[in-house]
Amino acid sequence: MKPKLHYYNPGHETATLQGTANYTPSVNVRRMLGELALLPVWYADKGDYVYIEKNVQPDFLSLLPEEIRPEVTIVSEEALHLHASSFPQMLAAPWGLSLQSVGFYKNLMSRHNVTIELPVWKDAYVRLTGRRTGAACFKKISQLLPGASFPPLPLFFAELPDIEAWLYGHPGASVIKTPYSSSGRGLLWLEEGTLRDKDINWMKGALRKQGSVSIEPVLNTIHNFAMEFFINEQGKVRYEGLSVFGTSPKGAYRGNRLMRQEELENLISSSIGKTLFQQVKEAAAEAIREIYAGYAGYIGIDMLVYKTAEGTNALHPCIEVNMRYTMGMAAIRLFEKYIHPGAEGVFNLIYGAEPERVSNTHRKNQQDYPLTCKDGKLRSGYLSLCPVTKQTHYIAYALIQ
Repeated sequence: MKPKLHYYNPGHETATLQGTANYTPSVNVRRMLGELALLPVWYADKGDYVYIEKNVQPDFLSLLPEEIRPEVTIVSEEALHLHASSFPQMLAAPWGLSLQSVGFYKNLMSRHNVTIELPVWKDAYVRLTGRRTGAACFKKISQLLPGASFPPLPLFFAELPDIEAWLYGHPGASVIKTPYSSSGRGLLWLEEGTLRDKDINWMKGALRKQGSVSIEPVLNTIHNFAMEFFINEQGKVRYEGLSVFGTSPKGAYRGNRLMRQEELENLISSSIGKTLFQQVKEAAAEAIREIYAGYAGYIGIDMLVYKTAEGTNALHPCIEVNMRYTMGMAAIRLFEKYIHPGAEGVFNLIYGAEPERVSNTHRKNQQDYPLTCKDGKLRSGYLSLCPVTKQTHYIAYALIQ
């Protein structure tokens, strides 16, 4: 089997919406792309390649303890320029599939004379990436489990007066979402009460850029989690594992729990019952098989356990669908490959506006939580998953205690 050439391209949903190979990410997304470019080394398979634009810290992998050193090859622009003929044929493996990521690999081939097998782009992927398709997935799961009690489906609006009329007729906190966004971005949280001018301006901008928005009630969340799947070229869906993660009050990603899958499943099933957990897993796989037919790759369905007004636990089986690799999937692979099964910890991604404070925090964590290994895997300590320099804003790390 050909090795894969991994490419970390955050901002996938916005790139898909723009629908061009020439998409230019925002400044923050470009910074994330550069500073976290090595994140795929932790989920890549042995013998794979990981692309980075600049070889910022060439000895990053060699400085890691040998027991947890990924057996992959880091590929920089310089390496491709100097040694293109030595690279084997590779399979393109972007974080998320878009015209931009396909164009990126095409440019690599034309500039460096390397051979990369490209995924086939289909125009239907634009529709499949959006929240409307996620809502269709939610509806399908609900149809497959008619006896379950789920929240109402999200509603979509294309006109501001219709949004305002709905909000005034439905008291209570709501969240408005742009159709092409994820991971806590593109959200407007509205408390009960009068709309402010800045809220109306946000909605006008969202409608102008994306044509519509969705509205959902805010739920009293107990657990955020995701079921991760892979669908192959033949349409067969494989369950990859459970991801349990945290979010800020406004929905921003706040890291994944690192622990054995059995313990993660017990955490969620103890809140909603083992029967419903298994039923939702099977219904989600069936929904993916039907709705995402023709797509091959990773799919994560974000879900949550919440507390009802009556004080009972309930399940939302499909908050959003991520048609790409996810931080949850990266956490699953990180634990499988490198973390001792008896250990627990967190996988996190943080942003700091002041690079000096970021690098100081990184050094302090290294001192306070030294790495220890057992049976060839990480047993405790702080592990930075990407290089950290004096200019770094984003840190991806695992902390095992």
